[in-house]
Amino acid sequence: MTPYYPLRLASERPVSVWAIAASLAALLGSLIALALAVIGLYGSLPTAVLLVMAALGQLLWYRLGPVAAQALLWPALGLLTLCLVSYLLPEHWLPHAAWDRLADRLLTGSLLVDWRPPLLLTLCLIALLLSLAVRTRAGLGAPMLLGIAGLLLLAQAAEAFHSAPALLSLRGSWLDQAILLTLLAGQMVDVAGAWQQHAFRLRRALWPALCLALLSLLFWHHQKALGERELAERIGQQHAQMAESLSREIHDHLAAMRRFANVWRLTAATPGSTDWATQAAPYQRDFRYFLNIAYIDAATRIQLVHPPNAHNLRILGSRLLEDQPAGREAVISALQHGREARTDIIELLQGGPGVIHYLPLFLSHESHPRGAVAMVVSLPVLAETLFTAIDPGTQQLSLFHGGERLAHQSAEARLGPWQLEAELDLSGIPLVLRAEPTLPRLLGDLPRQPVVSLSVGLLLAQLLYLVLFSQQEMANQHRAVRRTNHELRREIRKRTRLQQEVEWLAGHDELTGLPNRRTFLQALRAHDPRQPISVLLCDIDHFKRINDRLGHLEGDRYLIETGRLGREVIEPAGGLFARLGGEEFVACLPGREGPEAMRVADTLREAVAARGLTHADGTPLTISIGVATGAPGPLGVDDLLNAADMALYRAKGAGRNRARLADSLAAPGGEELP
Repeated sequence: MTPYYPLRLASERPVSVWAIAASLAALLGSLIALALAVIGLYGSLPTAVLLVMAALGQLLWYRLGPVAAQALLWPALGLLTLCLVSYLLPEHWLPHAAWDRLADRLLTGSLLVDWRPPLLLTLCLIALLLSLAVRTRAGLGAPMLLGIAGLLLLAQAAEAFHSAPALLSLRGSWLDQAILLTLLAGQMVDVAGAWQQHAFRLRRALWPALCLALLSLLFWHHQKALGERELAERIGQQHAQMAESLSREIHDHLAAMRRFANVWRLTAATPGSTDWATQAAPYQRDFRYFLNIAYIDAATRIQLVHPPNAHNLRILGSRLLEDQPAGREAVISALQHGREARTDIIELLQGGPGVIHYLPLFLSHESHPRGAVAMVVSLPVLAETLFTAIDPGTQQLSLFHGGERLAHQSAEARLGPWQLEAELDLSGIPLVLRAEPTLPRLLGDLPRQPVVSLSVGLLLAQLLYLVLFSQQEMANQHRAVRRTNHELRREIRKRTRLQQEVEWLAGHDELTGLPNRRTFLQALRAHDPRQPISVLLCDIDHFKRINDRLGHLEGDRYLIETGRLGREVIEPAGGLFARLGGEEFVACLPGREGPEAMRVADTLREAVAARGLTHADGTPLTISIGVATGAPGPLGVDDLLNAADMALYRAKGAGRNRARLADSLAAPGGEELP
């Protein structure tokens, strides 16, 4: 059976010039990618290094043979396998943060994503290098590996048209994809001719496996999208809870402000500094983002403030109508109309954006406000109160109002591609809380199941190809074995027939088909010594005249006819009719005594004479027969035949066409047999 692909040595099977040219083009492209990555213009340096190793390894494979290429192919496969493992290992086995720490040790500030190539590019390179590792043998799965590489290239091209940013780096750059395509084309050009003679078996094994690989890619894409959507929803819920917590905090501080304002309804005197500090201290302690809690008199002057720090003491005595015109409307509403009011987001006297809530302050038994309580909320401090509970390594937070950023907490890690926004209400003022999760957090939370399912699916597709291909090969071998067995059985039957013919010829006369002397003697020796036996020795009378006058062909016909008549007479009597040679025939009649044998002999003689066989002169053909009978006991074959021969001579001497019975034979030991 012709092997699918011989072991490639440097001196064996000429390599396609196009395969070498494609490998050179891939090497040139990978060197360009490496140069661009080194100067930081384009692509990834580790990816470019792996592409250079793959292209150079493939070129060495075609120029010098597999052994020379192993120095590059196996290290590249080892690095790619490590990269694939980083995609596959569950988070609880080896956290993504551990990979990032390892990357940081290699290069400060780098992450795992900076070192490993994109997922689809990694799998594609593994498939291409494994194809070379198995020496492009169809029986070891090289066609399926190249098919998987082609599907992965198509998947990378399809990913380029997805507008949504992917968390995982899935595809290489267009230059990377062009290099992979060139490597694939080089291998395909080289093996196309070698695989052509097995195209039928390859198709039977390749198409089902490729369909399974395609389904694995589609299932992976669905799982990936579903996993990212679930992750986005989970992070969105966390962000919404954060915004809800901030809104609840704002609602709580408004309720606290109202309680504080209502406290003064129990007193009849204008608040003093001591009373003010005593009442305001608990509120300020609970709500740290209150820059101050101030008492505003009817003339809009700040009379009291808590806490009495440098920033707050500096604004004592300020007249709000003049010093803070942006909040004039809210101050007037509280002082003149006795209604709770707030400013928009304004620049505070202490600096920074904030909101001031004014609540009218009523003393006991007064219907007109004596003054107002001003609670100054610093939005940066309010946001910081919430932000401090958030790990800066997980996300970046910003608080916006109308496009203006009011507060910001930077992340301590590289940001991911997602932005999440949630609206919250600050006493009727719409704010937007924006969160940008960090890339390490997103990759750590991203489920590994899609990548595992893709890898397992491609592996199963490869195994399916190997099973189907082996099945086809085994089926061919079985057919060859069946064909060989059929030919062997036919040859055995032929040899058996030949053996039987040889054995038959060894025991029979070729002309008449009668048993010969050898078979006749074997029959005599096999006779039961307890039974008598008679022998009839027959000779055709004047047979020489037939040959001389009628020809040997006619003589042969007479011999054949005589043999046929002999069988017709002797075999029904339980005997054996044989030809001794020439015109002599012999018969044995086991269990027959002399008289019975004589009757059979006369019957045979008469049948020959009546057959119508004549000499040249028209006289009928006749035979003479000598009969000898052996008594029960040990048989003397020679004596029996000699006696029959003597009886034959007597028949000839008596005028031919006679049958004569031999004299009685003596038993061994000299006794006469009856």
